[in-house]
Amino acid sequence: MRAALVAAWLAGVLVNAPCDAVPAVPEWEIVDTIRALAAGQIGVKPADIDISRSLAAQGFRENDLHELVVAIEDEFGIVVSDDELRQMKWNDPMPAVSVRLLARMVAQHQRQEH
Repeated sequence: MRAALVAAWLAGVLVNAPCDAVPAVPEWEIVDTIRALAAGQIGVKPADIDISRSLAAQGFRENDLHELVVAIEDEFGIVVSDDELRQMKWNDPMPAVSVRLLARMVAQHQRQEH
């Protein structure tokens, strides 16, 4: 009975979903991916990157942030405009930019695309 309900639910979801829809990446996965990219950028283990702490306080320089944003664009298939990056840094100067803030930006892009 349970298997039949699950199958019916899945069939309903698949029938109702647009055929070109790509499911959004869960936020925890976005955070983990950006953490790994950030760690690789400065040569540390992902576990050494605190997602809430500023990247500048963890050894990032301005150039590192720009390279990380390019890697994020490639990884998630998004485009971060110069204006958006400038606005993010204006609202939260480089010392305040964290993995969590970047993950929110990616999630926002994904919501806009769907």
